[in-house]
Parts: sequence; structure tokens; C-alpha cells
Amino acid sequence: MSPSIKNKIKLENLNFYGYHGIYKKEIKDGQKFILNLDISYKYNDSSDSVLKTIDYVDLYKLLKKIFTKNRYNLLETLGKEIINQVLEDYASIYYIKVNIRKPSISIEENNDFINVEIEYNK
Repeated sequence: MSPSIKNKIKLENLNFYGYHGIYKKEIKDGQKFILNLDISYKYNDSSDSVLKTIDYVDLYKLLKKIFTKNRYNLLETLGKEIINQVLEDYASIYYIKVNIRKPSISIEENNDFINVEIEYNK
């Protein structure tokens, strides 16, 4: 029986500025968001070439483009769009977890508490 190897890339604490949300202030002024992406993918090449795997810099650029291109009312919709676009560009991915946090939101004494997490598993 051959060993099982799991390939993962994690992009953590990415800071993006966006106008996502349902409240007038969020839409007008925008706010900072923190994004985490966790992917698992198939990779069985031994050539040691980035051309044969997923380049995390290109993955970051894709996330930034998706995050800043359109405005979304719901973070769930934004998360689904991220998953759809990543899967479209990288066929070898079989698992994705997207976590989007609004660090500037405050309700009563609670700050930096809202996270939306969306997962895809093939």
C-alpha cells in the first residue's frame, strides 16, 4: 500500500478593502476585511517546477481580483464566488475553505467577532 500525501496551500490573514455589506455606511465608506483560504489539491509531479503545481502568488492575485472587482451584499455570496473562480482556474483542487472576517464591525461590547466560512469538498 502506497502512502497518502495531501497537498495543501494556506493563504492566511490577507487584508483587502471592500464595499461589501448591507448597511449604507459599509457600502459608502467600505471597510477592511481579512480573508483566509485553505485548499487541498492533487499533485503527483516530481519535477520540482512551479509550472506543475499551484503558484500561491497567482492564487493571491486571483483572490484580490475577485474581492475588489464586484460588491456583494452577503459575504456568503462573495465566498461562493471565490470558490467558483478558484475551481474554474485550478482543476486539481478538491477542497476549499474560505473564511472572511469583518474586523471593524462592532455590536455593543463585541468587536472583531464576525466570520463567515464557506467550504467546498469534491
